[in-house]
Amino acid sequence: MVSRNALRWTLATLTLLGASSVSADPINFTGFVENDFNKANDPNDKIRIISVDPDPLNRITQLPQMTAQNIINGYAIKDMRLQYDKATDTLSVGLNTYSIAGSAIGNGGPDIAKALADYGGVDPAHIGGLKSITVAFAGANPVDSNSHGPVVAVAGIPSDKSLAGPGLIGFNVAAYNGSNNKSLQNSYGATLTNNLGTLAFDPSAAHPGFEFTIKNFSHMAPGVLDPKDGFWVAAYAGSPNDNPIGEESSGFLHVPSFGAQVPEPATVLSWTIVAAAAGAVRLRRRRVV
Repeated sequence: MVSRNALRWTLATLTLLGASSVSADPINFTGFVENDFNKANDPNDKIRIISVDPDPLNRITQLPQMTAQNIINGYAIKDMRLQYDKATDTLSVGLNTYSIAGSAIGNGGPDIAKALADYGGVDPAHIGGLKSITVAFAGANPVDSNSHGPVVAVAGIPSDKSLAGPGLIGFNVAAYNGSNNKSLQNSYGATLTNNLGTLAFDPSAAHPGFEFTIKNFSHMAPGVLDPKDGFWVAAYAGSPNDNPIGEESSGFLHVPSFGAQVPEPATVLSWTIVAAAAGAVRLRRRRVV
């Protein structure tokens, strides 16, 4: 027989054990974006992959010596990968670059560095100098689903280092400042301290990708930026001081909705047990009556 007290304890136990299982697993950042944001490890469909540049050699100018050695500069972005965790209200973002993110010569060695210097280009470390990697966020457009709504925030490393944030190598999450037609990489306004997440790594050969988090994402621009409705992102990576290396500028791309998270099988099983227990209690009552 199943008593009402047993049912109460079953409910309490399963609530404690299963309440968090509907949330997405957090991203374990390693600097390798394709591995970290892998759809094969995404049973609840919480990762979005947005293609940016499938053909970098024909879209971004670079040193002929690099192309001859099959080296791609670190501004070329293959895709952007995003995961939203509703339980913590955290957006994780990975820019999946073809080589070391923010490096003008990518994975090139001393010979490529010398070739760049011979052209008069510079390639400061730590995304320094006038380099920038920036992601902009815009809301949905209520009257035109094929275009973005208001641009509300930017995240990354600004070109103008006076706009740098308190994070690793100047990482910042800031309100968008588009006054005077400022370029994306210089459109950082006031730091959004409640949304400032972390940059996982200063990109290097050991951690080549550009990965970061934004906290309290659904509250970054209430009424404008809502993960349930989908939103828009744009990416910039480059520098004006590394000729002849070009720049990546994606324009705004749509991120599909992060809808209600699907319970994991363990959670479904737990509540099936609860339902069975409740049914047993009802059956016992009928027999007693």
